[in-house]
Formats: sequence, structure tokens, C-alpha cells
Amino acid sequence: MPTAVHLLWLSYAERKFYQLDAELSENTKERMLKMFRKPYYMSDDNEHCRYFNLVITMLPGGKVWLHLNGIGRTAIVCDTLQAKEVHMELEDFDKDAFYTFKTLDNSCKLLLSDFEGAAENLEKHGVPLGLWDKYKEWYRYTTKIEFENKETKIDPHILSYFTNGDFYWDDDSISKDIQTSTKYLSFGWQVKDSIYDGHFYFDEDEILRVYPKAFGNEGKLKGELVVKVSKYNNWFDIFLQVGDKKYKLEKTKIHVFRWGVNEDGRDAAVFYNNHRNQHSSTLVFIGE
Repeated sequence: MPTAVHLLWLSYAERKFYQLDAELSENTKERMLKMFRKPYYMSDDNEHCRYFNLVITMLPGGKVWLHLNGIGRTAIVCDTLQAKEVHMELEDFDKDAFYTFKTLDNSCKLLLSDFEGAAENLEKHGVPLGLWDKYKEWYRYTTKIEFENKETKIDPHILSYFTNGDFYWDDDSISKDIQTSTKYLSFGWQVKDSIYDGHFYFDEDEILRVYPKAFGNEGKLKGELVVKVSKYNNWFDIFLQVGDKKYKLEKTKIHVFRWGVNEDGRDAAVFYNNHRNQHSSTLVFIGE
């Protein structure tokens, strides 16, 4: 069981060194221990799985997040660790990098280019240090999917990704009434002899604006993320419902595929796409 975290790293985007020497809190250790001990259910394989990885994410500004990861699930266990900036020579940090690149600026510039789109993202957005504080805000809500056609059968394997790095399948037997903003949602459904596979990419600016507006800045209000699917499976109404108020999420990018029940899903055809000028693989958040 991890009890402390000791890190020294170079932030390519900021061109700064950070060091963290932190003992984990009792609450964090207790939570990790419970999660390691208690398995979660994966209905796809009809088996119970366990977390087997500790993932350490080093963020701009020296923030550090800890997640536990297992098959089909990642869950955050600590988002409060803060490293301090330290000053050192590149040669003392990494002799190979020093001999190859000579300077810290050259090293950061060239190493950053190894990550596709990272340099362009940095040039466009800079380093928005407060962004990850927005990503980790918690809200009290569940996800609700409704179909106008009441004969529709939904696949229980509903996949959700969140702004704090969490992701899970909805039927894994773990309570889900408090979570961060949903950034991506995927689910399938069947209507008679047709199977549909829907992918919903939420707009970053919109959810970071609408979630605190709907649930309150402290996230105390309870609500639902609602996705309504029309009778013909080609129109979608997506909003946050808090009490009798609705907060529309109108900028969501949607991609739906369809195939027959006797066909291979690999031969699926595009049935609906509201962002044909932008490939779905490019729909990423600034902080990714």
C-alpha cells in the first residue's frame, strides 16, 4: 500500500522543475485500501475485477492527482497534492537530455513535439493553470437516458468519461451520485432489427459554464444529466435537470452508427453525425 509520493519532474510546457515529497493522508490511504480490497462488477465478462494500478498524473503548476485503475474503470483517490518549484540544471536532472539538447528550452521544445498536437495546443491556449481546478469540481447528479420509442432496448454497458480523469461502465455496481462533469458518454440501443451505437462528445466551454450554473458553485444541488433520443433516433435533446429547471447542452458533438442485428458491428454505417467537418478523434479538451 503506498503511503507517500516522492517525485521530481520537468514540465515541458512550463519549462520548470517540480518536486513533491508528500505523505498521504489517512483518509486517502483508507480509501485506497477499501478500493483495493473491494472488487467491482464487469457485466461484459460476468466477473468481478480489482484495481491493479496506481496512476500518478503531474499537472501544470505542480498539482498532482492520484487515480486507481483497473479493467474498465479509473477512479480518483486524491486531487490535493501540491509540489513546489525547484531550480536545477538540466545536466543534473538528465545527463542524456543535456548532451542531446544542450539547453532546457531546446529540450522542452523538442520533447514536447513527441506528443501530437501538444505544441499547437500550448501555442493556442498557453498554460491555463486554473483549468484543472474546474475539472475537479464535484456535482451531485446521475445520468438518465430516455427514448421516445418505448420499445427501444438500451444496452446496460453505458460508458462515461469525466473531466477529472475518472471513467467507468455504468453497470459496475458502484454508486454514482457524486461525480465531476461528464466529458464523453457512449451507449448502445436496439430498435427492432437495428442496433445503434451513440457517442456524445460534450463541449468543454459549455460544460464548465453550465454545470456550476445548474448545480451551484459548491455543487450542493442534486440533478440529472438527461439524454433524450427521438423516435427516429436522429434527434437528441441533452440537458441538465435540477428541480424544475433545465440547462441545455446544445454544443454536444454526436456520432451515431447503425447496423443490423445479424450483421457485424465492424460493418456499421454512420447514421447521424452533427460534426462532419471535424473528426471525432480530434474532439479533446484543452487539459488532455
